[in-house]
Amino acid sequence: MFGGDFIMSNEHAWLSHLTNAVPKSAFGKRLSMYTIALEAWRRGIKVKFYRLEDPENKLRIRYSLSYRGKEYNFESSRGDLLTDQAYDICEDKDLTKQYLSKSDIPVPEGKRFMEDSSDEEIVDCAHKLGYPLVLKPVSENAGKGVMANIQGEDDLREALVHVRRELKYTDVLIEKRVPGEDFRLFVLDGLVGAVQRIPANIVGDGEHTVQELIDIKNSERKKNPHQSSRLIIIDKEVQHLIRLGGYTLNSVPKHGEQIYLREKASLSTGGEPIDVTGEISNEIKETAIQSVKAIPGLAECGVDIISDQSNKAGVVIEMNTRPGLGPHLFPVKGQARDIPKAFVDHYFPETMHVERTNLYFDFDNVIEPLKSRSMQQIELMSPPIGKLYAKRYIVSGDVQGVGYRKWIRKQALQHHLHGYTQNKKSGDVVVVVAGSNQDDVSVFKTLCYQGPDHAEVAKVKEKDYEKPVKMGFDIQKESKEKSLDKLKAKLQKEKADKEKMDQKITQLEHENNLAQQKLENVQQQKEQIEQIYTVLKNSRSWRYTQPLRNIGNITKRS
Repeated sequence: MFGGDFIMSNEHAWLSHLTNAVPKSAFGKRLSMYTIALEAWRRGIKVKFYRLEDPENKLRIRYSLSYRGKEYNFESSRGDLLTDQAYDICEDKDLTKQYLSKSDIPVPEGKRFMEDSSDEEIVDCAHKLGYPLVLKPVSENAGKGVMANIQGEDDLREALVHVRRELKYTDVLIEKRVPGEDFRLFVLDGLVGAVQRIPANIVGDGEHTVQELIDIKNSERKKNPHQSSRLIIIDKEVQHLIRLGGYTLNSVPKHGEQIYLREKASLSTGGEPIDVTGEISNEIKETAIQSVKAIPGLAECGVDIISDQSNKAGVVIEMNTRPGLGPHLFPVKGQARDIPKAFVDHYFPETMHVERTNLYFDFDNVIEPLKSRSMQQIELMSPPIGKLYAKRYIVSGDVQGVGYRKWIRKQALQHHLHGYTQNKKSGDVVVVVAGSNQDDVSVFKTLCYQGPDHAEVAKVKEKDYEKPVKMGFDIQKESKEKSLDKLKAKLQKEKADKEKMDQKITQLEHENNLAQQKLENVQQQKEQIEQIYTVLKNSRSWRYTQPLRNIGNITKRS
């Protein structure tokens, strides 16, 4: 169910049909929406995006999937098959615990306190439960308002002020903190995808400072469709943990030395998902599956479990009815799991064996009209279904500045082909064409040789193209190589400016040290003179000569 072709890196294996097929507009919070809709669209299922307005005038984008008279509406990863009752139960963490407890599923020991409960009542309960504790809102997700690892009464009172007064979460849960590793399991039809969540961290290389390592980590996160908007922010908690480890932002950690920057393993604040679907114990898998069965009407769910050696079955911390698919699709380490496929299989089992196309749609053209409120809904044009044939041609000769790319685009559209063309820094032109008819794709090489009137084509190199292709045909204004060169030049300039600034700072620090040394020398000389003067004043000779000094003073005044 979770198989597929993969794009390998040193640490992770992402799904090839999604790699380079996720536009920037789908990064972050809209990733689940986009990937489920894309999977359905690639099978020939009708996809419609629409917007809802709420009383606060916030934009809420939803989408529907329909096939042969059957239609379902979705909010992110929550579909119609998940009932309102199940949603309401899971939104209330205390109610969720009650349902789980009835099914003998382990949950943290704790108690709920309503808005009219005083802080003193919560503190009294905390003393009975025993520290360390966790304080969290009854109805919230993504780690919002959760204060973990509260070690004592002072910490608790500070947390209560923050959560109940500052964040306005007056209805809260106080629970015993469960030690162990943090897991998110995705359950659908008894199938499980699992990631272990690691708190935000950096690993020293013996060369870069803590600040630079955080910057490098954030640069990598920006490339990850799931993590791009979930960067490590250097706030009070991060600074505190850095100091606690004996470092500053300017320290250079030793090679291989790991520094944790967060207490919680929240992915929203810089945490990292590691796929452990193949390694996680059967006991934890069974706990997750039984947890979903314990909630009436719950079709799919993200189950948060903490487990250690003393409790191999784990303790269920939370149930999420709109679980993000990003951690499973783009883990930092391990193998991606094709959960969008499992989703569409679940809702439209009759399409399970449809050969999906490797095209993807222009999500920017979907989102922008909805965000600008210029359109109420947008229905996607259906793609050609089945195997996609694609070629990449490198065209050499006098082919830039002569209208070659416009001519190529016109030919591609006339032949119902998809892809793009772009100029290369070398003077060549890249042409990528894809379509469901293999002959149309292959014969396009002849058209590349032909070109418009003013073009002179010397050579056309041909290569099979296996990456996803966006539907339609684009003229890309600038090659990636040129953009990379510009970026490198910018980085080099910034590096040079930084080196100059560092040199200036070093010079100023040196001058400051010299001034400090001079000041210390003057201070020492002053102290020595004062000591000599004190000794002199206390000496016998000073006392014996006092009358003479008095006479001298009288003489001066007269």
